[in-house]
Amino acid sequence: MSASVILIVLAVLVFTTALNLFLILRIARVVFPPDKTEPVVPLVGQPAPRFEASRQADGRPIASDDLKGHPLVLVFLSAGCSTCRTKTAELLEILPATQQAGVALWIVAADDVHDLAALTADSPLADRTLAMEPTARKALNPLSAAPLYIFIDEAMIVRAGNYLGDEDWRTFVSDM
Repeated sequence: MSASVILIVLAVLVFTTALNLFLILRIARVVFPPDKTEPVVPLVGQPAPRFEASRQADGRPIASDDLKGHPLVLVFLSAGCSTCRTKTAELLEILPATQQAGVALWIVAADDVHDLAALTADSPLADRTLAMEPTARKALNPLSAAPLYIFIDEAMIVRAGNYLGDEDWRTFVSDM
């Protein structure tokens, strides 16, 4: 074998090995994503962004200024999320207690793709579902995460937020 053939074969082997390593690392990043260091709700401790929405049940407008003076829980769900479908039963269970405690519970679509009617139709949750403009929704839920909650106090300060099921959410549910 000539030296030029050996060099060509060696160059092809080096290229294919580098390509293989690159592809393995890309797949590993998808399969084993790095821990997210950014918070799911970056607004904790800050005033909640102002928003306008409409009730999906009747189209009546509602604005964040209308909700001032009462604690508020925004729950972001997606009909395309299997975990979200399981959380609607829990929301139905705590809804009467939230109303009795004076806590406004509102459900918001986490994305533009999925309509929440599939999750809330024919239930009291349908009356608690808001249609929100994408820019306002992104300001509150920048990652379009679901199922996500945001606790907002009477002064419209974000007090907590994360995925449903964390310690703060479980404490809220047990208090209700």
